[in-house]
Amino acid sequence: MKFLVSAVVLVGLAQAQVKGKAQGFGRLTTGGGTATPQIPTSLAQLETWLTDATPRVIMINKTWDFSSSQGTTSTTCCPNSCQPNGQLWIMDTCDSTRVACKYNNAPKNPIAIASNKSLVGVGSAGVIKGRGLRMINGVNNIIIQNIHFTGLNPEYVWGGDAITLDGTDNIWIDHCKFSLIGRQMIVSGWGAAGRVTISNNEFDGKTSWSASCNGKHYWMMLLIGVKDFYTFSGNYVHDASGRAPHMGTDKTASRILFHGVGNYFKDVGGHAFDIDVGTNVLLEGNYFDSVSEPITAPSLTKSTLMSIVTVADAQLCQAKLGYVCEWNRLVNSGSFPSKTSTALLDAFAPWKNSLVAHVPVADVPKTVLANAGIGKI
Repeated sequence: MKFLVSAVVLVGLAQAQVKGKAQGFGRLTTGGGTATPQIPTSLAQLETWLTDATPRVIMINKTWDFSSSQGTTSTTCCPNSCQPNGQLWIMDTCDSTRVACKYNNAPKNPIAIASNKSLVGVGSAGVIKGRGLRMINGVNNIIIQNIHFTGLNPEYVWGGDAITLDGTDNIWIDHCKFSLIGRQMIVSGWGAAGRVTISNNEFDGKTSWSASCNGKHYWMMLLIGVKDFYTFSGNYVHDASGRAPHMGTDKTASRILFHGVGNYFKDVGGHAFDIDVGTNVLLEGNYFDSVSEPITAPSLTKSTLMSIVTVADAQLCQAKLGYVCEWNRLVNSGSFPSKTSTALLDAFAPWKNSLVAHVPVADVPKTVLANAGIGKI
């Protein structure tokens, strides 16, 4: 019996190794490297391993629930127009009559993960509930793979963010799922997020507490760092109503570079891309299915943007990037205008080795649904 238990553990350890290698801007990320995979035995040990100075490969083979680990706060919150089922706002000021509310404290206090970590789910069992992760103050080289983040005070705006990047570099977020998050699923702060690959994730916006009154989550992704390089590839973004994603920075010293390729946007009852100033954004090979507003109108003038729609658009990439870009496809969706930019191609040319290959856009729904999210590596 002891031998059988040991064999099962060894199989689990083997399964928890990071699968594949990051592509795109985060391609140098190695996380915990060859460190021996370990299974935590308590919430306290999991937090210690995430925050200490030792390179680690940490296995998540069950649901770790932090929801009530730091108690609750009873106070009053500000309602929105979607009551009784909309998100309440955890705010100091309010223009409406405040209502009683009670939220968990842990989701508002994310774990400050240290450098050189791999956090890896086993099969489809890896769940972190009720608390997010924060990468700040110069941490780098972190892999988060095959983890479901959920249950961060979904009833409340400002209830908690799943993943925060602020003063980081070399981050790979892969094959994860995000659902029932109070605020942002991924957010970057005012500092640099550095080189980041966000690949093959599921961003599930279905909620009973919608800020936009339609059963869809508004606060999906907010990318505002001063010097960020994002590869956003192969992700499934569905049942959102906004910030899917929003990006931009007014810091003049540098700009955000964002390559969005091969993503599947489905049932977005609001806007997907909302792009502000200080950005260089290349959008190719994305599939928009029943998306009310694939890209907001101000995005077309505020950003340095190249949105591939025509054959001529696609061929412009060849000279500067070394390949023909893929066009974006829309089905039952709003407008996604063609826009070309020599300045955009010039900005991406030095980074062309960090641009990931695309699949034919017609294959995106099938490919993404087969690969995005947990338990699919």
